[in-house]
Amino acid sequence: MKTQRQHDDSEEALTISRRNTQSPKGRANSEPIPTDIIFEILLKLSTKTIARCRCVTKLWYSVLVRREFTEMFLTRSSTRPQLLSCCEKKGELFFFTAPQLQNLDENSSLVVSPSYQMKVPFEGFDTSQICGHVRGLVCLTHQRVLKGRKETVPMICNPSTGQALPLPKVKTRRVSVRTFFVYDPIGKLFKLLSMTWPCYGNGEKNCDEYQVLTLATQTLSWRMVDCCTPHHPAHDGICIDGCLYYQAMVGLGSGVSTIVCFDVSSETFRFVKKARGMALYGNPALVNYEGRLGAIQSDGAYGDIYCHTRSLELWVLVDAEKHEWSKLVYALPPMWKNVVGLSVLYIVGRTSTNDIVLSQRYTSDVLYYNSERNTIIRVKLQGMDVFNHLSRVHTFLNHVEDVKLMQL
Repeated sequence: MKTQRQHDDSEEALTISRRNTQSPKGRANSEPIPTDIIFEILLKLSTKTIARCRCVTKLWYSVLVRREFTEMFLTRSSTRPQLLSCCEKKGELFFFTAPQLQNLDENSSLVVSPSYQMKVPFEGFDTSQICGHVRGLVCLTHQRVLKGRKETVPMICNPSTGQALPLPKVKTRRVSVRTFFVYDPIGKLFKLLSMTWPCYGNGEKNCDEYQVLTLATQTLSWRMVDCCTPHHPAHDGICIDGCLYYQAMVGLGSGVSTIVCFDVSSETFRFVKKARGMALYGNPALVNYEGRLGAIQSDGAYGDIYCHTRSLELWVLVDAEKHEWSKLVYALPPMWKNVVGLSVLYIVGRTSTNDIVLSQRYTSDVLYYNSERNTIIRVKLQGMDVFNHLSRVHTFLNHVEDVKLMQL
């Protein structure tokens, strides 16, 4: 809690003045500019300009790191969502942002110029993983050398500020680790959920350790949490209103059989059964459908999406307690085959304007399919060809700019 003196100092930091040359005695006076006007001016600046302005004076720095300002900037940025692309090349991971298109009502092909944000060391997707993308931050694992030994640790990246901070290693003797990056909107806290399991070949694939790391605490340490049903995570997850959803296998050789719901605030697990006819084969995408969990899959063999795909199926979770789902089928337009060509696509996600965004795994170009208007827009990210076909490209929707400096 702030002391009264600290509160007064922070208020003084906002006393930026303007001159009044109409003084009756001919002397120049100064009047304080209201706080809301100062913030409104600063909110028009780009993230890179804000970073430079922090270095001007202590006064400017104190204004630009205030929580009120950074939260307002994040809220304003959420009205201008962006695409975030992560591309790996020669041991480094590069971050780019591009405008996320909205309300396009015609079939078209567009070219967009992305903006380079930052790069971090990265050993490649065979040994490292991207654990999640939440509120402008990205969590990934990377290898570092400590006392002559290599170890894999989580790392938080903020593409807006260029920061990359390593986190404590998961405490385990298990060989395999899977980590999810999540956010608790009640406590306003970022957390990591890690699951570990023994190496393959010993007849056991289910996780037997579940640990949580809470950021922004005085002591960063992993804590064990209980899970009543041992399971093995399969594919990426999605965080919706404080709940992490991911597909999982329960039992050996069962395939994907359930959806796990992890409540980030209470740190408890629930399990949702899939609906009858809900295959969940291949790599279907979990999406946010108007605040509810949705799962999109293809009608094609093994769940692949390609030129011969005729429709996409969207399953929406209606009631998690009763395991009730509803199903929507989107028949793809005739021009789908010509636009897709020979590409094999995967689903990036769904936007708030009802666009299903798809991409190839090894190129940065994206497709917007709108189910209401039955349109397809292909978007080429200009200048990204140097990364194509080198390794997998990860694309995230609804990226926002967070100018808050991370302090772990």
